[in-house]
Amino acid sequence: MSNKEKSRLINKLWFFREKRILYLIILSLLVFIVEFSMGLNTASILLSIIALILARYWRIIPRVYAESTRRYIIANLLRAGRGLKSESIQFLARLLQVVLVLIIGFSLFVVVYTGIYGFNVFILIPLLALFSILIVVILLPRLLVYSWISQRKTDVEVELPYLVILLRVLSVLKIPIYDVISIIEKSISLPASSREVKFARKIATVKASSLLGSLDTVYANHPSEKISSYVRRVVIAATTHGEFTEAAERVFDAIYGLFESKVASLIGSFTIIVGASLFVYLFLPVIVAAIAPVMGGSLLLVLGVSLTMQVLVFFVLYAVIANLYPTSLVVKPSRRLRITSFISILTPLFLTLYNIFSLLVEREPLSEQLYIAMVMASTLPGFILSELEYRFVKLYDLFVRATSESLSLAATTGENLVSVLERSAVKYGRKITRLTRTIAMGYLSEKLRVSIVARAPSLFHAAFIETLINILRLGATPQMLRLFTSSYERINNLVSRARGFARTLEAIMIGLVAVVGGFIAYIRKVFEYIVGVVESARTGYSIPLILPFTYDPRIYSLLDNLSILSLLFISILIGVVRGGSYTYSHRSFILMLLIYTLAKIVVGMMVI
Repeated sequence: MSNKEKSRLINKLWFFREKRILYLIILSLLVFIVEFSMGLNTASILLSIIALILARYWRIIPRVYAESTRRYIIANLLRAGRGLKSESIQFLARLLQVVLVLIIGFSLFVVVYTGIYGFNVFILIPLLALFSILIVVILLPRLLVYSWISQRKTDVEVELPYLVILLRVLSVLKIPIYDVISIIEKSISLPASSREVKFARKIATVKASSLLGSLDTVYANHPSEKISSYVRRVVIAATTHGEFTEAAERVFDAIYGLFESKVASLIGSFTIIVGASLFVYLFLPVIVAAIAPVMGGSLLLVLGVSLTMQVLVFFVLYAVIANLYPTSLVVKPSRRLRITSFISILTPLFLTLYNIFSLLVEREPLSEQLYIAMVMASTLPGFILSELEYRFVKLYDLFVRATSESLSLAATTGENLVSVLERSAVKYGRKITRLTRTIAMGYLSEKLRVSIVARAPSLFHAAFIETLINILRLGATPQMLRLFTSSYERINNLVSRARGFARTLEAIMIGLVAVVGGFIAYIRKVFEYIVGVVESARTGYSIPLILPFTYDPRIYSLLDNLSILSLLFISILIGVVRGGSYTYSHRSFILMLLIYTLAKIVVGMMVI
């Protein structure tokens, strides 16, 4: 290697070129010498070095951060579907600069304070908080992009079965693909799919390309593999052949298979859900009630074991059910119902915890009658509101079945679709007739269509109604009607299976609660009788009685409260299966509480 090449290589080394690094090295050495002479600890030395480095680059770091954030947002724009505005990036950069200045100033304060008064761990707490804020600001753009990608993937996959049904139905009319895309773009029931089309239209406008090409680009870079594999296949077929009927049929079969497997997994987990609930929430109190007096169990032991198992199993089962439950079947509760349900669940929880801790500190808890009355009274508002709103779900379920029968009849006879709908709705009652007439008029007014679809209780009902309105608007053919009814009949069968699973789970739990309540009351009476016998035997002098038996009546009061807490947990799980939300758990809780209380009363009267 020649001398010129060596000098060129040396010049390429950044730490030989940058005088700032040399400056930092000299300052660091000075800091070491000064602080070593002052007797400071290693933490202060490192803190001083960090403060000096940040002080040297406090203007450069925000600029580098803003540029790297901008590049990261642009690189992930197609996957996230959205980004940060330039003003937001500049705000984060300024916030980062402010945090750096605060860190520098407080670091110097810590070093000076340590040198004068000695090290104190409490003065590091604000500094650690500032470093935490610094880390959050640096990672925030990446966290936002990750959440956007995840949310985009989830939202589109939830709508996928109904989007494919819409494509399958519209493919029969042989209308141009651009008209189909326009229908999706204006959709109210499929907002995520509509956003994808609007995003593709923006790209087409910016790049001056075709909408189909931009849509293919969006789907090719989509975070959902189902979108890039299935829906993109329909777009490619429409682009290359101008006709996508066969592609839509194959994609629908594949998507329906995935949807069916999810519902089957939920129903297949019935044994796990029931088994875990039975053991933890019903059988565990029975076991504790039977062996606690004989084993001399303490209140803390009973509370610790029972409460830990209840809470742990509740969160595990809730996660399992929420993961398997189809999101498109989740019933949307109103804001009033969410607030009322939250209060109706928290009140029994607080009353139960109050009784439990009163028993632990040997204070008098609420009487059993007053406790049950307060729990029932606090649950009734949530129960009334939830059942009133759930009636709309049943009404819309009935409308879906009635409309499917009417469409099958219209496809067979060739009659006018609106006439068949109105004539067939009469036999289902006035509410179905009124709903059918309102929806049948939805294709005449855009505002009415938006209002009707927005009022639907779930995505399943909203997509059904909007597709029906599109059929009425475009002119229904017999083949279109047959495809529409066959598609939603298959989906409706899965919906019926999910609803039936919730009813079965509720009935089994109510029956078992009666058995458990009666058994706990019976065991309590048995041990009270044994205590009476033991006390009467101890009053005599002929029989010295020594038994390994310790009876604490507070254990059964504690078990009563833990059992009601178990009923609350079970009812929330049933509510999630029933409507996809905790807001529909109040009916199950009230029924189980009534059955549990009646079983205890009846068994207590029989034993007496």
